[in-house]
Amino acid sequence: MQHLLRLSAVLGLALAACGGDSSTSTPDADLGGPPELGTPAKTWTWVPVDGTLCADGSATGIGVNPGTSADLVFYLQGGGACFNAASCASVANPNGFGATEMTAVVSDYGNSGIFDRADPANPLKDATFVFVPYCTGDVHAGANPDGFQGRKMVGWNNVAKDLDYVYAKKGGIKRVIMSGSSAGGFGALFNFAQTADKFAPLTTHLIDDSGPPLSDTYITPCLQTTMRTLWNLSASLPADCTACTEANGGGLGNAAAYLADKYPNSRLGLITSTRDGVIRSFLGFGYPDCVNGGGPIPEADYTAAINELRDTTLASKPNFKVFTKESGLHVWLVPATMSSITSGSANLDQWLTDMLDPSKPFNTVKP
Repeated sequence: MQHLLRLSAVLGLALAACGGDSSTSTPDADLGGPPELGTPAKTWTWVPVDGTLCADGSATGIGVNPGTSADLVFYLQGGGACFNAASCASVANPNGFGATEMTAVVSDYGNSGIFDRADPANPLKDATFVFVPYCTGDVHAGANPDGFQGRKMVGWNNVAKDLDYVYAKKGGIKRVIMSGSSAGGFGALFNFAQTADKFAPLTTHLIDDSGPPLSDTYITPCLQTTMRTLWNLSASLPADCTACTEANGGGLGNAAAYLADKYPNSRLGLITSTRDGVIRSFLGFGYPDCVNGGGPIPEADYTAAINELRDTTLASKPNFKVFTKESGLHVWLVPATMSSITSGSANLDQWLTDMLDPSKPFNTVKP
């Protein structure tokens, strides 16, 4: 699965070996303020994080871009999934991710979509952004230092270390948003619980772009079993999500309802296409089963999967809603201006604005 992120250029990238301990401003204590990362405001800086590793064993880190508000946004990069020779051949960043790769990301999309500080309709334009690179092939969910063909599939471990790093410098933040696109959307789901628990009692919200937690009919138990084994998902799944691990190897789709119930004060949002060609190809390795799979899930079947998730699985959850776009395209948080993304009479920017405002209704959007 290839991640399709091509975006506009950002003004500049500062490269630093590590962040300092002092804040660049002194926010009002009641209003809160940005974390104390010690890096230039509104500028991307590469920060190595001790102990974080890519699949090839090389060290990695995070990109940080401090804002001025009390919102902290983690954004997990996408780029495929590695669970067999075919899927691993196209996974993102197989040779590691460091300052050079971060420079390229910033040039591509570091100032667009969710990162666009010049867009007055972007509800997160003043937030502090933490960019978590994707170089482990495990949708940021792995805890296996000896994964497929010896790869270090430790994405979940990396996020845990990134959370530790930022938490120690959390300053006056008042709200946390865990987000991501494609593989990063799935990763945001997998890492939501550890993020919410880490920053409690602050409220953590979820923006999952194109990582739909479908039922076992579509993310088949045989494919889930392969992922569980190669990525060691038993170490990263919440211990109290018993429904996330079923006897036949399925159950990962039950994570959505689990998160909605466990974190009732959080708002969780999924942005998804009805005919997403990338996700249909990714899940097609196991559909209708792992013997006969290999091609994309048919469009009609995938639309039925999205409808089931939205209208059945999440229908009774007041805090987990879906922005459904009639399209075969993939990922929506970047690169386009979010106000240009519509479904029916709804705009994505307004939907996200309402989601992040507890005084506003938070509703599912259908095409």
